[in-house]
Amino acid sequence: MDSVTQTIVNYIEQTDVTNREDLLSVARIAFLDYLASLAPAETEQAVQNLARFIGTNGENVSKADKALYYGFASHYLDFDDAQANLAGHFSTVLYSALLAVLEPYDTWHDFLRAYIIGAELEGIIGSLINPAHRTQGWHSTGTVGVIGAAAAIGALRGLHGESLAQLLSLAATQSVGMFFQSGTDGKPLHAGLAARNGVWAYELLQHTSLKTSTKPFDPERGWFKTIGNITVTSNDIAGRWLASGQLIDPGLWMKVHPYCSAAICGAEAAEIVAHRLYTSDLFLWDEIDRVTVHFPPSADVALRYTSPTTGREGQFSIEYIVYQVLAYGVVQDELFKIDSIDQSVRDYMSRIERVYDMPKVSQTERITKVTVTLKNGDTFTETVNNPKGSPNNPLTMEDIRIKLGLTLKADQIDRIIEAFTHTDEVEPFLQTLRKEGVLHV
Repeated sequence: MDSVTQTIVNYIEQTDVTNREDLLSVARIAFLDYLASLAPAETEQAVQNLARFIGTNGENVSKADKALYYGFASHYLDFDDAQANLAGHFSTVLYSALLAVLEPYDTWHDFLRAYIIGAELEGIIGSLINPAHRTQGWHSTGTVGVIGAAAAIGALRGLHGESLAQLLSLAATQSVGMFFQSGTDGKPLHAGLAARNGVWAYELLQHTSLKTSTKPFDPERGWFKTIGNITVTSNDIAGRWLASGQLIDPGLWMKVHPYCSAAICGAEAAEIVAHRLYTSDLFLWDEIDRVTVHFPPSADVALRYTSPTTGREGQFSIEYIVYQVLAYGVVQDELFKIDSIDQSVRDYMSRIERVYDMPKVSQTERITKVTVTLKNGDTFTETVNNPKGSPNNPLTMEDIRIKLGLTLKADQIDRIIEAFTHTDEVEPFLQTLRKEGVLHV
């Protein structure tokens, strides 16, 4: 085993979160947010098609296919959390993989500890390889997510030493996911594949005599050198592991609307401006001459569509999101589901320009300014860096209830929250979710 892999294995084995209520608290909210992202997607045609394809008929679904389904569904609407170091999505992969390998006796503490370990490893890897990994075109939800899934599974199932190294090795050799899939069903499929491949790697090693390399992170020719052309030492891991915790710093971005988190600051800035200008008899776009969205350099890389043609592409377009806010006062979630964006809307979007005149910020920061110039020459500007759902302005339990309420009735939510907060083991809670129609496989 190489020194970097040995260090990672040691930390996975030794991590104790008993006295880390700060991390456990975020992990609990993240799981409920994960469910609130999964539930509304289960009625989507593509999600139902995948369910039929894998044959979701109760107990006959394999664990790997279960993880594939949950990962795809929970990321399908792009409603799930994201993290800046990773430049991708933690919970969609980690919780999907963990749910697939869960045993009836698993406790909440062990379940959440496994999630925290997977998130910690993913965030540290992201901090070492980004922004180059992202700008090169990789989607870290897939490339790094499979490694996090393996770490989480290994932690939950109590793997040690070389067995754990082999699990990480088989996961690392399956790293895949490219960002050109944004705006298509290929992007959420990355989350499903990462979760599935982590589970499949675990099962393969448990049920066959297959042996793999125990040097996946060898500094000379391992994963970091191959994927990122960088040399990572054991000190790079040791110096970061739970120093504060990736769930705390830089923390999670959670969403109140289903679009790319890179647009959250701009959307809220546009909303503040719109509310200043809005009157009941005014359609703002009749009065607007132009809109400027100000970013730091390269801060909009994930927002790859400037003139989207479908609602799906519009989830990754600051132009489409700002258009909605200035047309309706708030983002209209249903507009991300339309097959074709009208030419009239695209004409409005053509008045929106991106500029990169804000100071460069660290990888963990986000800030966006929106300037609206009216035809009469009046100008309105707003800058936002801590919007609702950001680590410094996080979603509360009441916000999560509202998000769950997009799919579930109030009494269903009450029963779910009651089961979530009053059970020691995870399985009774999952039984409640199945009764309430949230989990179907």
